[in-house]
Amino acid sequence: MEAIRTVLCPIDFSPATERQLAFAVDLCRLFGARLVLHHNLDAVPTGAAVGWMWSETHPGAPTEAGDEERLRRLMAALPEGLEVEAKITHGLPSTSVVTVGELVGADLVVITTHGKSPEEHTSVTEQVLERSRCGVLALHEAGDEANPPRLIADGEARRPVVVPTDFSKESMAAVECAFELARRLPLEPHLLHVVSPGGVTAKASSEEPSSALAEESRRRLSALVPADLDGRVFVHVGVGDPGHEIAAAAERLVAAFVVMGEHTRAGWRRWFTRDTSRSVLHEVRCPVWYVPGSAA
Repeated sequence: MEAIRTVLCPIDFSPATERQLAFAVDLCRLFGARLVLHHNLDAVPTGAAVGWMWSETHPGAPTEAGDEERLRRLMAALPEGLEVEAKITHGLPSTSVVTVGELVGADLVVITTHGKSPEEHTSVTEQVLERSRCGVLALHEAGDEANPPRLIADGEARRPVVVPTDFSKESMAAVECAFELARRLPLEPHLLHVVSPGGVTAKASSEEPSSALAEESRRRLSALVPADLDGRVFVHVGVGDPGHEIAAAAERLVAAFVVMGEHTRAGWRRWFTRDTSRSVLHEVRCPVWYVPGSAA
């Protein structure tokens, strides 16, 4: 897992902002990272223009005064000792997030998704996933979340984390990320591999598949478990559509979040293949942490 030094938190002052910011602050405290708050004003057709870094001496334009004050109040309420700055942009939301992320050298974007997009359009979160070079942690709106999305809580018992893997480079980066998180937090990684329905014969009275392929998958999953996490990592093999199986596992385990690899960085691939990462984004009711396997 690469070090997290800068966390970008795009906020829109919606009801989800408080929860999203709390999650981002937890991450910054956990990794000793700086926090960059980002607010984008109304979109304009000319694209994104990276705005100014907020400071008390900046007079601000009249149309931005209210948002400046909101950012000021948010920053004042953050825990002491946290390194934080803020940026305001004018432009298309997804472009602004990606541009600011590159400008500040963000290692992770913490964003809230506001529901499933129509088939012919992509949501802001989906566009950020397609274009961002860093990891993306997507939360859902309050009414959609299964559990309060907090990383750090005193006296908290271990919470399950679903970690789907197809043994690719991208998914292995997510596995390593989950292991590192489990070393720092009371988390319980659950490795999940989903096989095609045509590759196994399921038992009539069990959801678990019974086949040489399934057993081989379990063996490979078990071999990934590091010695220092022995007894804290569990392995599962599912059968069916990966997106549905991942969502079902997260629901069944009451997962704190899902950690998965981000396979695509180009939107055109959406037209040719079922995009599991987007399916999971809209089917699960807990946060989803997308870990890039390599630079775009």
